[in-house]
Amino acid sequence: MSDKIQAFKKFVVKAANASVNYIRTTYIAMWALILTCTIYGCMLIHSARPIAIKTQVMAAMIGFGGAFVISLMDYHRMGQLWPLVGGGCIFLVGLTFVVGQSAIGGNAVADDVAWLNIFGYSFQPSELMKIGFIITFSYHLSYVVEKNTLNTLSSVFMLGGHALVPVGLCILQGDDGTALMFMVMFLIMFFSSGLSWNFIVLGLSAIVAMSPIFWQSMSTHQQKRFSAVYNPQEGDEMGILYQQTLGKVAIGNGGLTGEGHGTSTMIQSGLVPEDHNDFIFTVACEEFGFLGAVFLLGLLFAVMILSLYAAFKAVDMMGRFMCIVIGITLPFFSAGGSSSMCLYFGVGVVQSVYMRTMESTGAALGGRRRSMRVRYS
Repeated sequence: MSDKIQAFKKFVVKAANASVNYIRTTYIAMWALILTCTIYGCMLIHSARPIAIKTQVMAAMIGFGGAFVISLMDYHRMGQLWPLVGGGCIFLVGLTFVVGQSAIGGNAVADDVAWLNIFGYSFQPSELMKIGFIITFSYHLSYVVEKNTLNTLSSVFMLGGHALVPVGLCILQGDDGTALMFMVMFLIMFFSSGLSWNFIVLGLSAIVAMSPIFWQSMSTHQQKRFSAVYNPQEGDEMGILYQQTLGKVAIGNGGLTGEGHGTSTMIQSGLVPEDHNDFIFTVACEEFGFLGAVFLLGLLFAVMILSLYAAFKAVDMMGRFMCIVIGITLPFFSAGGSSSMCLYFGVGVVQSVYMRTMESTGAALGGRRRSMRVRYS
């Protein structure tokens, strides 16, 4: 019996030391910010569309759990497993071409068939592919940077080909918006890697030269959506600019302190289309006013600064590239189970980089703090 007691004591002490070590090395400020964003976001979603809050809370819980597990993993190991990470994401996206459905469940209703039905819940694999792309592309990019072969034509083509895989899959799905997000992620990481200005100028010139082709390939509706922003037509407030017009009215209604949570005029009347996701910012503005909007933007700005700080402190290029990009949509506020859940996974990646940095520098484990370890007799 005494041996079992001693073994149990050792287990308790080991668990306690692991917990203490995790608290010392983890990015506590980031966890606190993400939790605050989650609570605020759920408040806005519940007000705009109460029926969506259950999915949002479930996604947040799974996301937090997944982020915690990912933070325990060494991001170098994640990169080394790039065939499994990348292949798994491509496989899931590939399934949408066989058994995929639209966001509202019918594969013949929406333009993009990019969701899978998993146990009655819709899941968008391309959201998970964003995290997979951050991991695999960071590993690929850091490899060529460390080999000092970044500014060679072969490396540029290989890296471009790497990015074209998710972009091409999203285009084939009909999800042009997500394809554009992958392009932005690619360009941000690529240009931050120390790429020669010769390639940058060449790439920008190619984009400018190809822009007329892209424009002509768009539908008339898509072209109007772009042009209306810069050249709005008088009297079109109920046409292409319908959503934007009502959104601006809702924002103006909020004033300085807002109309109150759950009592806003436009939001509670359901007049602003997609106010629970695409236009969630209008909910914050109308219900909590200018102060609520500033608080929301301040939270996102703080998340961005902490991510960039983790990138700056990273001990290698791979960790730096991973922390530069964690999401492009209004993270942790817009409704969307797949998107929200995978954003938390992205936070887990940032946490992994930060914790490995802390461990490697010994900032949280050295000197006087060693005496605080739990012991048993």
